[in-house]
Amino acid sequence: AAAASPRAAPAAATSLSEAPSRDRRPRLYAISDVHTDHPENMAWLKRACGRGDFQDDGLILAGDVACDLDVIRETLGVCAAGFREVAFCVGNHDLWLERGGTSSDSFAKFGAVERACKDAGVAFGPAFVGGCVVAPVQSWHHASWDTEPDVEGWGRLPAAHECMVDFFRCRFPAGLDQKDDSVAKAFDKLNDAYGLENRVAELRAAHPGAPLVTFSHFVPRLELVPEKRFLFLPSLNKAVGSAYLDARVRALKPDAHVFGHTHFGWDATHDGIRYLQACLAYPSERRMRLTTVCSGDTFPHADEPTPLLVCDGGTFPPRYQCGWSTFYDSHARNPRLTHMVPDYVARQYANGRTHGEIGWGGGIRPAWTYAPPTALSRDRRTKDSRVWRSESGEHLASMDK
Repeated sequence: AAAASPRAAPAAATSLSEAPSRDRRPRLYAISDVHTDHPENMAWLKRACGRGDFQDDGLILAGDVACDLDVIRETLGVCAAGFREVAFCVGNHDLWLERGGTSSDSFAKFGAVERACKDAGVAFGPAFVGGCVVAPVQSWHHASWDTEPDVEGWGRLPAAHECMVDFFRCRFPAGLDQKDDSVAKAFDKLNDAYGLENRVAELRAAHPGAPLVTFSHFVPRLELVPEKRFLFLPSLNKAVGSAYLDARVRALKPDAHVFGHTHFGWDATHDGIRYLQACLAYPSERRMRLTTVCSGDTFPHADEPTPLLVCDGGTFPPRYQCGWSTFYDSHARNPRLTHMVPDYVARQYANGRTHGEIGWGGGIRPAWTYAPPTALSRDRRTKDSRVWRSESGEHLASMDK
């Protein structure tokens, strides 16, 4: 029998009252994958939230705060102290079961995180945040989301369930299995339990003209990830996205959607929806491949740490230059080229047949060369100390995604 959802009733609604008047209109910022169980990341976030510049503004926190529930609570408190309003959705790391923890499974951990949000005054459902109607869309990854051909001509390519930590540290009730669509379906049904569509409609009626910004931790569309031949772990795309999430976003028709999980900065528009990723990522990733982590000239590498600006008083900023999404402005997606991989991928695996080739393809510049100048400059300064990436390489930091 199918397992029960982690909760049967939606969270308490956030007030529909108008925000108090301010000297300037509020701004909406976003960040994902803060991974504050890394002390360097917690220090970054505390510096950003401690500046006192965002007391009239809102923040989207798009999942992957930490595994440790105490660190999640601390992080939520730091964000709530720094911003007028904060909205959150869970990521996979947030639902990893802690060694010695009290949660019986990952849905029980979900409930504990929701209670932590309530205690911190952080919105866990749709709310009016930073001058926008903001709506988290609950989701989980499933392999069938990835409909593109697999890499071939190379040996020892591990399957996602063999190396992704979610399959070892997340546990779900009987009847739910991450190797099929059942967990993703269960998370999607939560959106109905939370009254997602009705709640968004109520908020939009209460705040006419306000932009709608939806957000999730996982990825809604395949166009928002590199082709798997470019990935350090080619099977990654089997554990990053959700077709159920995509359907929810398309039905809501937001002005923008914020996502996370892949640790690639992104800014692209598809079917009239602007998709943004603003990942803090791991400290090692910022040092080793800032060129594909960053979103624009300053996030996350400005001298004064600042989350990514999503909307300023109802106006969206110009498009951010990001390594991978800008790469796809110049190079059409070609997922059927499955036998050719860049050198940073090739050296991890065995060329077991004769048709496996090394390269990016004729006339294709590596994605990192499309990064903003500030990231390229810093990249040149740190290139000599790099371990995992060659002159034209790209690397997905670690398999503990």
